[in-house]
Amino acid sequence: MFRALPSLRFVIPVILLIALWFVGSHFFTQWQLQRIEESPLQRSRVMFIALPDDLTAIVANKTIYVYRRGDVQAKSFSAGEEPAIRPGAKAIMVEQLLARAPIVLTEAQFEPSAELRTAPAPPPLTGDYGIVKVRLTDEGRRRLWKFSAKNVGRTLVIAVDNRYVARVQIETPLNVTEFEIQPIWHVESARLLQESLNAPRGQ
Repeated sequence: MFRALPSLRFVIPVILLIALWFVGSHFFTQWQLQRIEESPLQRSRVMFIALPDDLTAIVANKTIYVYRRGDVQAKSFSAGEEPAIRPGAKAIMVEQLLARAPIVLTEAQFEPSAELRTAPAPPPLTGDYGIVKVRLTDEGRRRLWKFSAKNVGRTLVIAVDNRYVARVQIETPLNVTEFEIQPIWHVESARLLQESLNAPRGQ
């Protein structure tokens, strides 16, 4: 076969080298992640908080709430249905959540260049929703990359001034500098997030 197709003598080794490079790159990345030690972040004006597995973030009346999973009995607002909450269940406040959940990012890990735009909400919803485009610092990119690589499927809730304004789910490892936070169903909450990320540090 190699005599009939002499080019395979070169193609197969090249393919193997490429495959080895990808495998090696993956393990090198994992090794890099393991050796990076990050100090825990302290509470701040803007906080991206990782939800424990037994909690979930829902949208009701364009507002974010955190509940125990067992207390939520229906689909999310994004499907056009308000979630049903078990009678007597209490929402988890930011202060309670911080007692058991890590802060992944604060405003200090973002460049003060957040941009806000709006888009029409999909039917049967009405009005607009907000989209905030953000840019991470080098530290922010590194922290998000390390966390997301180990926590695909995890949900982050974004709190500003001890109020939940958005939720995002980690769908893939994020080694990125820029990304968009959407949908933020309450446009004023999106504006609050943008202004807080762009505010002079220390305010």
